[in-house]
Amino acid sequence: MNKNQRIALLATSISYVLVILDTSIVNVALERISRGLATDMTGLQWIVTAYVVVFGSLVLSGGALGDTYGARKIYMIGLVLFAVASLISGCAPSISVLIAGRILQGIGAALLVPCALSLITHAYPDNTARAKAIASWASWGAAAQVLGPLVGGLLLAVFDWRSIFLVNVPICLGGMWLTLKIDNQMSDHGRRRLDLPGQLSAALAMILLNAALIEGVKSGWDNNWIRVALALSVLSALSFVIIERKSKSPMLPLFLFSHPVFSWICLAGLSSAAAFSGMLFVLNIYFLQGAGYTPLQTGIALLPLSLLVMAGNIASARLADRIIPMSLMLVGAAVRLIGFAGFALVTADFFYTLIAMELILIGFGSGLLAPMMVSVFMSTVDKKYPGIAAGVSRATGQLGSAIGVAIF
Repeated sequence: MNKNQRIALLATSISYVLVILDTSIVNVALERISRGLATDMTGLQWIVTAYVVVFGSLVLSGGALGDTYGARKIYMIGLVLFAVASLISGCAPSISVLIAGRILQGIGAALLVPCALSLITHAYPDNTARAKAIASWASWGAAAQVLGPLVGGLLLAVFDWRSIFLVNVPICLGGMWLTLKIDNQMSDHGRRRLDLPGQLSAALAMILLNAALIEGVKSGWDNNWIRVALALSVLSALSFVIIERKSKSPMLPLFLFSHPVFSWICLAGLSSAAAFSGMLFVLNIYFLQGAGYTPLQTGIALLPLSLLVMAGNIASARLADRIIPMSLMLVGAAVRLIGFAGFALVTADFFYTLIAMELILIGFGSGLLAPMMVSVFMSTVDKKYPGIAAGVSRATGQLGSAIGVAIF
């Protein structure tokens, strides 16, 4: 691993920690925010969902912008946006300003993740080295997911709730300093024209679909607003396909889906995220309502899953030069499948040790599977389209999570 590769991996890993941390750390501060800004449950829900919906909906556009203007440049803009958004959120005098800050954070995150994968792809042209780098990058995100509530709890024990947002600012500054050291030639490949109609129609389709799936679980699927949002999402998606077919410089070249591995991994990523998120949703409800666990006990009960995801990421990075990524991906999928199948043995009078065993298998299998899936996926596209490929990968996962929770 040369100097440029180390810098690229460190810079992109820092941003991934930020993005994942802000999906989990805010949950522990909701009660303090409610008291500090005198808001109700609806306001608290929007603090969480505004970030998730915007991030998941614009990540495809973030990847396309990286391919158009250069991944390093868009990545730096994402860091600046995230830092400014965190400052706004940390200094918010009202709930509306805080929600606006969270929306801006979501936009920054949508620029960071696909451009991070694009920078890694360019920095590591060798497939095996790239697989190891992506697995290492993923392990940082898994660690952030595990440590998010703990870090949030420590900050709240010493400081005000605003600290959970303000802590992002110095981290972003460190990421900017490292990004400036990345070789610019690594990212500026395949410049293309901006496909604004395609970007707008894709973003509208994703925003409406994500919002409808998240709110539909709470409001009911017979709600007229949910039905209208779903219908408009379908129309926007159809418009996007028509625009991309006719565009001379499409945001998402549809011929990419003619590659069987590209298409199959899109489907696998969607179903994988749906199964994982749906299972997590059901288990949280079961522990809290069925078993009578406290929130702390529920977090501890799910700890084997989080820790083994991180362990699987680390193992995949170490095994990538011994086992080809596709084989490692299939091994991870098989281990996960055994874990999911094991839940069929769990009855209402559950025995936690059995559940913990399934969580260990699912977590470790997921840790092996996810980074190898991304690595194989990225290897199927031309060097001109790494950003949009990364955006598709993340968007299908985000959409799969929303669909999984809705179905389960």
